Amino acid sequence: MSKIQHTGGKWTSDSVMFTKCREVHGPLAVRNGRTMGGTSAYALLGPDLTMPGMATKNAPSASGAGWDAPWAGVGGPGLYFTQDGNQPWVRAHLINGEWGGSGTSWSNLVPMTSGGNANHKWVEGRMKNYLQNFRAFDLNSNGGHNNYWYGVQYWVQASQDPWAAPPALANDLYSYAPNMIKVTWRVVTLAKPPTGTWPTSWGAVAATPAWIAANAVLVPATMATIGPDLPNIPANNVPNVLVNNAANVAGIGGLVYALPPGAPGIPAIASPYDGTVEIMQD
Repeated sequence: MSKIQHTGGKWTSDSVMFTKCREVHGPLAVRNGRTMGGTSAYALLGPDLTMPGMATKNAPSASGAGWDAPWAGVGGPGLYFTQDGNQPWVRAHLINGEWGGSGTSWSNLVPMTSGGNANHKWVEGRMKNYLQNFRAFDLNSNGGHNNYWYGVQYWVQASQDPWAAPPALANDLYSYAPNMIKVTWRVVTLAKPPTGTWPTSWGAVAATPAWIAANAVLVPATMATIGPDLPNIPANNVPNVLVNNAANVAGIGGLVYALPPGAPGIPAIASPYDGTVEIMQD
């Protein structure tokens, strides 16, 4: 649970308040006239996402032509992704299924090698550590910082460039997979509702997620706003494949699809928590 503090006292509740909201997705990727996978996604992640019992499964289940059935039309690849004997392909979530991201819609899935997907899981694990630490900080803080929540803005963009060696021919299976995904995250603070907004009974607190989605203003979490009680930053045990990834991406092209309609622009880095990483097919 998140703690609410306001002038005149501290209120607590076992209700879920700030989980995931404002999730939006870009259109499907079109490659050689065929759609395969999503282009981009955004979500605002809150600390209550890590409460016991909140995790979902949403295992990828989207199917169809190109993934587990023959390609539509003529001139396409002679095999589909689940037939590829060279790479174990997975339908990788843009917004993690554990966080409620869809496993049934291709707008939230892209074809990724198992190695590339594993590296994305490392980044997702880092976000989970952040949220767990932020929630513990919210519950245990005695310094007034729990007048606001911490949250994570999370963007994922698939590359426009396919993984196929140029030219990306219509009959090449790898022409229908991005050569990388770009993941960006920014830690923000979010002020809790002001004094007088909350009911004296917690019976109406279920409206809180809607209030957050509609009204809450996000502020970059800088060292000045966080203060001396900085929650723990997870150890920087970056997988080798992600080290110097910017240089690697420069060698293969780094164009990515646009942010989803309705998603906020990506602000500059403001704290040690913030980051961007390009995860290549592996």
